[in-house]
Amino acid sequence: MKIVDVTAEVIETIWTYEEKGRCTVDNVIKEHEHASGYIVDDEILSELERIGLVKISGTEIALTAEGRSKAQPILRRHRLAERLLVDVLGMSFEAMEESACEYEHTLAPGLTEAICTLLGHPRECPHGSPIPPGDCCQRAENSVETFVKSLDALAVGDEVRISFIRKSDPVLMGKLVSFGVSPGKKIKIRQKFPAYVIQIENTQIALEQDIAAGIYGLKI
Repeated sequence: MKIVDVTAEVIETIWTYEEKGRCTVDNVIKEHEHASGYIVDDEILSELERIGLVKISGTEIALTAEGRSKAQPILRRHRLAERLLVDVLGMSFEAMEESACEYEHTLAPGLTEAICTLLGHPRECPHGSPIPPGDCCQRAENSVETFVKSLDALAVGDEVRISFIRKSDPVLMGKLVSFGVSPGKKIKIRQKFPAYVIQIENTQIALEQDIAAGIYGLKI
C-alpha cells in the first residue's frame, strides 16, 4: 500500500473518532494494528504532523484544517459507497465495508457526484454517520431535481422503476417482496390520500406513508 493510502486511512480514522468526541494516538494505532500491507506507528503519525495534517498534543491527536479538507472527500466517497452497496445492490452490512474502502480510493469526483444524485443526496451512511455534503447537494437544495425520488414525493399518475428500498426491517422487506415491490419493478402511483396506493402490473397495493417514504424510484 502506498504512503498516500496510509495517510488517507489515518485521517479518515481520526475524523471518525472526532465525530464521537476526541481521538488519541492509541485509538489510531489500535484501529490499524491488523491492517494488511501496512502499519501505523508513532513514526507515521509524526510525519503526518510534520506535513501539517494532524496535531499531536500529549496522547491526543486531531486533524488540522488542512487535514480535515483532505479527509472530507474521502469520508464522503466511503459513506456514499456504503449507501450504494446497501441501498441499491442489497449488500449486507458485514460484506460492504471492504468494498466501500476500495471505492473511496477509486471514485472520481464526477462519479461521486453522480452517485450522490442517484441516491437522492443522502445525509447519513447506513450506520447513521453524517455524509459530508458536496457541491451537488447544494445545487439540489437550490434548484436541481434528483433522479431518484421517494414515492411520497411523487404525484398521482407518476410511473417509476423502483431503484432501492430504504428499510432495514427484514419482515417488512419480505412482505414487500412477496407483493412484488422490489428493485427493478415498474409501479404507478394511483392514490396518495388517505393511503398510498400503487399499482404493479394488474395488482394494486395500499401502503402506509412511512413505508412509501422509504421506497425510491426513477421516473419513466
